[in-house]
Amino acid sequence: MPQISGFLASWRGWAIIIVIVLHTVGGICMALGDPIGLVLLTPAHLSIVTFMLFSVHPPLNREFYKAAFLTFMFGMFIEIIGVKTGNIFGEYHYTSLLGPRVLGVPIVIGTNWLLLSYCFSTLVLWWQPSLRLVYQVVIGALLMVLLDVIIEPFAVHYGLWVWKGRILPSIANYIAWFFGGCIVTLIWLGFWRKPANQQKLTSKSAINEGNVVLTKNNDILLVTILSLVVFFLLSWVGIMLG
Repeated sequence: MPQISGFLASWRGWAIIIVIVLHTVGGICMALGDPIGLVLLTPAHLSIVTFMLFSVHPPLNREFYKAAFLTFMFGMFIEIIGVKTGNIFGEYHYTSLLGPRVLGVPIVIGTNWLLLSYCFSTLVLWWQPSLRLVYQVVIGALLMVLLDVIIEPFAVHYGLWVWKGRILPSIANYIAWFFGGCIVTLIWLGFWRKPANQQKLTSKSAINEGNVVLTKNNDILLVTILSLVVFFLLSWVGIMLG
């Protein structure tokens, strides 16, 4: 009981509960009811989850804000180029369902790049801290691609974006996501590694120890990732039942 009361007395505990409730209730409603209202809430949903994660997980310092800004801007930039040219992900366009757009790309899409890259790069660093950087980058990018495979049928079915002449994207979309994922994963891994470098920790074991300390409180990180997966799987159930 003391552990439970301590959990509920902390902001971190409530942040975890909010993330779980948002995804679970949203997923169940998507599976059982008319989801269009929930689809319209997607920008708010994604923004709240991102805020909850960032409010308790990382050290909110100058380097964090720099990494977050670069990731967000890269996501917006590559999506704008993709929408305007059709040469990166394939030919597609976003609808108005995701809220305000900049040059055809919803602002929340930048938040999506920010959240997913942060989650998976931090997960890889915590899960495999001793791997070489190049392998960590590749694994983080592959995890982003895997989640995009889950997201695409949901987004297309509910009209969040439309692929020209196709129901689902071509392989070019996933290749672009992989290389884009490598870049944003590298940004975050650079963020996590920098404090260790600034402390002049030269041995591999010391740097790994520093990384593990930096990525503490991974319960909310794992909850966020698993909740996202559960939400989209439940949404798939709604699509199949519909």
